[in-house]
Amino acid sequence: MKLFVDVGNTAIKWANERELQSNRVHRASSQQIPESIDQAWLELAAPSEVHIASVRTSEISHRLSHWIAQHWQAKVRFSKTAQQELGVTAGYTTPSQLGVDRWLALLAAQQIGAGPKLVVDCGSATTVDGVDESGQHLGGLILPGLQLIGKCLELNTDLSFGESGLDLNGFATDTAAGVQSGAMLTHLCVVERLLQDLEQRCGKTAECIITGGNADSLSAHLSATHQVIPDLVLQGLALQSAQAE
Repeated sequence: MKLFVDVGNTAIKWANERELQSNRVHRASSQQIPESIDQAWLELAAPSEVHIASVRTSEISHRLSHWIAQHWQAKVRFSKTAQQELGVTAGYTTPSQLGVDRWLALLAAQQIGAGPKLVVDCGSATTVDGVDESGQHLGGLILPGLQLIGKCLELNTDLSFGESGLDLNGFATDTAAGVQSGAMLTHLCVVERLLQDLEQRCGKTAECIITGGNADSLSAHLSATHQVIPDLVLQGLALQSAQAE
């Protein structure tokens, strides 16, 4: 049995092959690894292989590898970005600089169907990547995530505001709502502009795919046609592991 693990800046997600097929994905904080996953992983059936995609430091990867070696007799494979894989060609001059989470999301999106695609991953940071109908990655953008924009303002200004929902009010009447609405509108403008640019560049309609922890929040306000696939990175990891067999 294979276990697929996505280690993000805020959350760690995991699922085995059967769970991933039925969209049953487990989550915990990635801030205190391995403590945050210790009890949950001890209750898992021991996998034969563990495939990991991580955007955290090498120290976090070492902690995970050490935990696995202590508790399971499993092969561990850390995913890496390739120059070309599963019909997708990296657009970065140095492919290793393209985050593995972005790469895996592109691999999974490419299998959905023909035509250009805009892949939006809404997490601690938000990434927006375009791929044309041939599978050529055209590049993309990185911006602070919906919550992180507010945190950046709090850290770098004298603004003080409490928690606010991820909502959109064009003319907000309090500071918290103004910050969150600004964050949401920024995301909407970026996605809609890049979708328009992608379609003009390719000369055909592009599919917009949204994933990540804040996907539903962005989806609720996005007027462009799109679909939400919550765990695209894990799906890409599973595809990559199958190819390696």
